[in-house]
Amino acid sequence: MKYKINSSKLDRILTHRFWGLLIFIAVIWIMFFCTFKIGSYPQQWIEILMGKISIITENSIKSEWLSDFIQNGIINGIGSVLTFLPNILILFFFISLLQETEYLPRAARLMDKYMHGIGLHGSSFIPLLMGFGCNVPAIMATRTIERKNDRILTIMMIPYIPCSARIPTFILFSGIFFPENSILVMMLLYLGGLLTGVVMALINKRLFFNEKKEDYVIELPELRAPSLHKTLKSMWDAAAEYLKKIGTIVLVAVIIIWALDYFPLKSKDNVDSERMSYLQQFGHTIEPAMKPLGFDWKMSTSLITGITAKEFIVSTLGVLYKEDEHLVSEAPPLSLRIKQETYTYGDKIGEKVFNKANALSFMIFALLYIPCVATALTIRKESGSWKWSILSICTTLLIAWVLGFAAYRVGLLLWN
Repeated sequence: MKYKINSSKLDRILTHRFWGLLIFIAVIWIMFFCTFKIGSYPQQWIEILMGKISIITENSIKSEWLSDFIQNGIINGIGSVLTFLPNILILFFFISLLQETEYLPRAARLMDKYMHGIGLHGSSFIPLLMGFGCNVPAIMATRTIERKNDRILTIMMIPYIPCSARIPTFILFSGIFFPENSILVMMLLYLGGLLTGVVMALINKRLFFNEKKEDYVIELPELRAPSLHKTLKSMWDAAAEYLKKIGTIVLVAVIIIWALDYFPLKSKDNVDSERMSYLQQFGHTIEPAMKPLGFDWKMSTSLITGITAKEFIVSTLGVLYKEDEHLVSEAPPLSLRIKQETYTYGDKIGEKVFNKANALSFMIFALLYIPCVATALTIRKESGSWKWSILSICTTLLIAWVLGFAAYRVGLLLWN
């Protein structure tokens, strides 16, 4: 049961240009802190469990290819994404809580004058906030925006909002390379995505919709005490959807990625011969385009698979960065395997693949580049034209490459 609150006095504070903004920043910080810091504990428990399952698999299955398939394919691929389920749960708990209490319209009213600066209204802010959960329903939520031009401008901003599918990538790399400042790094990534969307909205408005805006007042529904039952149900629905995706399209993708990385096998006539799998051949083909950003072929390949769904970035890394040595007591988590990865080819043999500079570049690229297939199709459907989908794909890719390159070069100067 929901209880209404006399919100007139509270609204003066929640929509105040100073106190309201301070409260909004505090709410976002608390959401991030709980999602990434508190969520890291159950995340580690799942990681340990996956490691133990991996050891049991290696010791129980004698068939080499089957053991490799289950251990390096299923467990590493699925497990690398599954470990971030607690973070997803916490994030959606807070999003649901904000919706239940009717705080989101207050945030929209608060941000109205800032949205006016880019030619939009505060009503566009709610779909942008929803984008933190998933870009697809956020784009669909723009249907509530009255003017078509405002709706399209908002749609074009949403792909820059980091959705929950990107969380595993951010947590993984910020935790490895920026452990002391992981929350700050995460907040800067989210803020950076939002600011990039704002800049692109200004550019798009100047190019396509340079017209006078019309003002209207955002109606504020009564504040409500949240229904714990509905909040938890909404959180569980999001978790169920996440698990469903892992058990279906992520599983299929992991199997395909493992097969492409496993075959062809080494020559039976010469067991010492170097084999190059189909996936490795593809990765080395695209590596030159990504090398200026500090990416090796495995990082580049994970970003390509991530175009289908952003969860595939980490699941692909889980398959590709596998432990080659015999495991005796404990399967190392993906974070450790990434930290220890060294080059086995080219002029960098023996050097560590990852460092702070290319880790930052990788996170920025994953934040900004091509929207997933579902998002691109939703842009087409909601905008009514392929033009906007194609424009979104091209601009996000270009911006991601340029900013990723800049971050890598600056990072090398700061940390090397």
